[in-house]
Amino acid sequence: AVHEHLGVIDVSTLGKILVEGQGAAELLDRLYPNRFSDLRVGRIRYGVLTTDGGRIMDDGTVARLADDLFYVTTTSTGSEGVCEWFEWWNAIWGYDAEIVNVTGALAAVNLAGPAAREALSAVTDADVSADAFRYLDAKELRVAGIPCLALRIGFVGELGYELHCPASVAVHLWDALVGQGAVPFGLEPQRVL
Repeated sequence: AVHEHLGVIDVSTLGKILVEGQGAAELLDRLYPNRFSDLRVGRIRYGVLTTDGGRIMDDGTVARLADDLFYVTTTSTGSEGVCEWFEWWNAIWGYDAEIVNVTGALAAVNLAGPAAREALSAVTDADVSADAFRYLDAKELRVAGIPCLALRIGFVGELGYELHCPASVAVHLWDALVGQGAVPFGLEPQRVL
């Protein structure tokens, strides 16, 4: 279904952290081996987080939502450790940055497959054409009437949109996407894909 048409997976367990403040970009530059201070607003960059000994401790994405606001995703088991790591180094280095773990407040689904753009356009008024919503774009839009942070990323080898929304309305979002023909799939198919 995902390779040939349309699938949807619940990825709510992904860690979700907000990093905000005048020092947010510089803090992230020091925490990750790649740079985020030159990331344009509305864009996403993949990031691998390492310990101070150089070992990989987590990976995910960083989206720049405003000049001083970043949305960081982590692995499903990584949010608490990453948040503590960020808070520790922010305190040591003294940056003007606030770090908030919003993992429990937000749900997320990944809509993926060749028909993903068509299905998404049926439940939003936003322009989700290939030119308007490019790979590694981050946009705030309403999907099925729900405010979502939409990330044009995916981990299944097909066109994908990660839709992050308030957890309290996630079932409505899920039902709307399934109503567009998305076939639910789980972690094992995701790993295979």
